[in-house]
Amino acid sequence: MKIVNIIRKYCGVTLLMAGAASVLLNSCSEKIDESDLYTFTGEMMVDHFANNPDMFSSYHEILGLVHPSKRSSSTMKELLAARGKYTCFAPTNDAIDNYLDSLLLIGEVESKVLAELPDSVAEDIVFNSLIEEVAYASTDFNEGALNTTNMKDRFVDISTISENGQTVLLVNTDSRIVRKDVEVENGYIHAIDKVLAPSKSTIADLIIGTPNTQMFGNLLTLTGWDKKLLAYKDEAYYDWELDGVKIAGITTNTRFSGNWEGRYPDHRYTGFTVFVELDSVFEDKLGVNVEDGIDESDLAKLKDWLKENAYYDKNTSYDDDYSSEDNAVNQFIAYHILPQRLTYDRLVIFSNEKGYNNTAPNENGVHKTNVWEYYETLGKHRRTIKVTGIKSGKRLNRHSVYQLTNYIELSSNITVPGLSISQKNGDYTNQALNGYYYPITDDLLVWNKDVPTKVLNERMRYDICSLLPEMMTNNCRYNKSASWYFHPNYFENIPIMSSQTEFEYLPNTGNAGAGSWLNYQTDEFNIRGMYDFTMKLPPVPQTGTYEIRYGINSNDNRGMAQIYIGENKYNLAAVGIPLDLRMRDVVVTGWVDDATLGTNDAIEENDKAMRNNGYMKGPKYFYDDASHSGRDRSNCLRRIIYTGQLEAGKTYYMRFKSVLKTTGAEFFFDYLEIVPKSIYNGEVAEDKW
Repeated sequence: MKIVNIIRKYCGVTLLMAGAASVLLNSCSEKIDESDLYTFTGEMMVDHFANNPDMFSSYHEILGLVHPSKRSSSTMKELLAARGKYTCFAPTNDAIDNYLDSLLLIGEVESKVLAELPDSVAEDIVFNSLIEEVAYASTDFNEGALNTTNMKDRFVDISTISENGQTVLLVNTDSRIVRKDVEVENGYIHAIDKVLAPSKSTIADLIIGTPNTQMFGNLLTLTGWDKKLLAYKDEAYYDWELDGVKIAGITTNTRFSGNWEGRYPDHRYTGFTVFVELDSVFEDKLGVNVEDGIDESDLAKLKDWLKENAYYDKNTSYDDDYSSEDNAVNQFIAYHILPQRLTYDRLVIFSNEKGYNNTAPNENGVHKTNVWEYYETLGKHRRTIKVTGIKSGKRLNRHSVYQLTNYIELSSNITVPGLSISQKNGDYTNQALNGYYYPITDDLLVWNKDVPTKVLNERMRYDICSLLPEMMTNNCRYNKSASWYFHPNYFENIPIMSSQTEFEYLPNTGNAGAGSWLNYQTDEFNIRGMYDFTMKLPPVPQTGTYEIRYGINSNDNRGMAQIYIGENKYNLAAVGIPLDLRMRDVVVTGWVDDATLGTNDAIEENDKAMRNNGYMKGPKYFYDDASHSGRDRSNCLRRIIYTGQLEAGKTYYMRFKSVLKTTGAEFFFDYLEIVPKSIYNGEVAEDKW
């Protein structure tokens, strides 16, 4: 058997890995050399299409019209004849014929002759139908988006409906899979009855154009937020250099403990997630009649409602200058928008929390305990929204009391129920070119007094990825296909990063109970080199005294970092002594195993002693297997790195700088906790979860 070695072409990147992985062509003008490919006796994708002309002759022909990139002379037909892994949602002949009929009606094509199709149309048909590097069988499908995007970098959404007692698989809401799991040598083919054609509208235009979101769409236009939601792709990203060579694709970096194959993101997209009240909600809560259009009386009703319910500061205006970010209506809309593209199933990431594991995250589709994420919304007024995954779906700004034995929500003590959001909006698509919107079905979302004083008056645990919107927008977060490396200017919330800082993200490929990492959400950043970087912190919900804690999973490969905090990102004050990530000395930390301590009184005394040393045991909330939580391991710790006054609305930064004269010692970055004094020093002791 011949296996082609990795080939690098630095006129962009070309990798050809036949027999072992895949073919990926980005920019070089080069035809695939088939002389060195392993010859299979089985059927490849292209063979199947050619051998089944009654179903796929049109798709087969279009594959021969499309090139993997603008600089490639090879066609997609040749690509799918090569060894690799692909998932293909192949449209049938009837599906393509119907699709071209629809394009004729709007003048996007002048003829249904396939050879005369505009390149853009042919590319849309092919690239939207193909996923590279992963072969998904139908047994791999879950309700929601597939982890890997298609060749147009769009997510493929899977859902089901019941028809005549049979379960029907849908792709992107309305394309039925009519023949599934055709296994070929280089992947799986699923025949569909409708061409996959995701909306090319921006998220604002999609909302504005959807019949049952007219009120919100009008408010987007009125406030000018429609114009602020146009961003999609950073074209300048493709000009950066690695080792003196312009590159934006796959590469290999060396890790001190061995070689880890990783990749740089091929793109730097901007994305948005918008929570949108349906017109029926506005009608019910405000008494407006959306069918008659939006007028000044409707706006007056909204402003009156905001005066009664919103918790804005004294500088808020209620005049007609809706484009001002101090305007109440503008603030209302801004609080609905997140600066990242989030699929519904990734609004909340869960992995190894109590009762979960990576292979069985739920029981019959039901969460075992609540999980949550905190996100910063857009706008001048910096605010946080909490998304909670519960048994019946997902809720915005929910607050509950939990049983401390198993951390199950007490149904009798749900202090703030939160707003319900739906995965889909009926038959209307909710996936735009640059994001998703999710319908709010029961109430109006607003920054009211309950949010800072109840919902967010708690220990807020932030996975670092949730603070870096690009991680999800570019499908890097919790994508287990590779580790990821990042250009120094990739993250907007890391405004300063030295050229000697090497940023690597590692998703755990193991499973809870089978080598799962004792990390929050089982992923981490490892940062090496003579690192020095500054990160923007999330906003605090109300002015007061807070404790900031850093999550540690120590080992001998880690390093030491000095931490700085302040408002001026160019001039931050050092806090405390350097953070030693090699720290496993129980004499210094004061750590003693709970089982050894025995009694609750002894456990509480040990916790107090550790706090006096500036440490806490790890959370009980996540586990490396069925029996060992973060509290059970002496190397899983929380270091209290700052205690002091923080003001709502202000922007604070945190700097991390290596103090060791070595490039190999890594800075481990997993999660931060921001905890109000009412929690860490309240009348009721902070729980151990």
